[in-house]
Amino acid sequence: MTFIQSLILGLTQAVSEFLPISSDGHLNLVQHFFRLTPSLALDVFLHAATFLSVLFYFRHQTKYFFDHLKYIIVGSIPAAITGLFFKDQLESLFANPKLLPYFFLFTGLMVFSTKFIKPDNKKITYPMAFIIGIFQALAILPGVSRSGGTIFSALLLGLSPAAAFNFSFGLFIPVSIGAILFSLKDIFSANLITPINLLIFVITGLVGIFVLSCLQKLVIKNKFWIFGLYVIILSVCLFFFL
Repeated sequence: MTFIQSLILGLTQAVSEFLPISSDGHLNLVQHFFRLTPSLALDVFLHAATFLSVLFYFRHQTKYFFDHLKYIIVGSIPAAITGLFFKDQLESLFANPKLLPYFFLFTGLMVFSTKFIKPDNKKITYPMAFIIGIFQALAILPGVSRSGGTIFSALLLGLSPAAAFNFSFGLFIPVSIGAILFSLKDIFSANLITPINLLIFVITGLVGIFVLSCLQKLVIKNKFWIFGLYVIILSVCLFFFL
């Protein structure tokens, strides 16, 4: 893999991780067009960079995280079960780009539908947390957006846009830690720890902070649905070109 290819993959991860357009789907797509073998280990390696972006961006919101920790734990259960028991099946899905248009279409319709959800201001409950967690678990599929699914379901269940954003990225922390720890062996065996990749790692993290800031503003302004149009158009195009 060349430096330019690595840089494009890193920037793709930084932009698509937080926007509701699916980072795994876009990484899979870029690797396909570069004629690279899709790698779950590479996805997790770049995911670790954006995980650090979230920690930095939310460094002043530790109180929110610990106040909602019991709900975050409940919401993390579906993704934990999926990751532990369906890893082999997920590897095969990552290797099949033909499925991407269907997963992207699901994401696009889900995100676009937030345009029609009337904002509310309910308090999070355990059942709500678990349902939002199910949508996070679905995002293990390439092309299904984690932020798209969690924010969509949170808004649908009656959380305010700000609360939906905060809880979505509260859930992001434990599931990211689990995915990184679970894939450490694969990351090292794939020889991803190189000077060039570490540079890409840093760039990915820095760009991720900027994108996260932009997303928060769009969610609060109820403009989240705009990304759904992009993903729907992308999915339709992929039906013809993949």
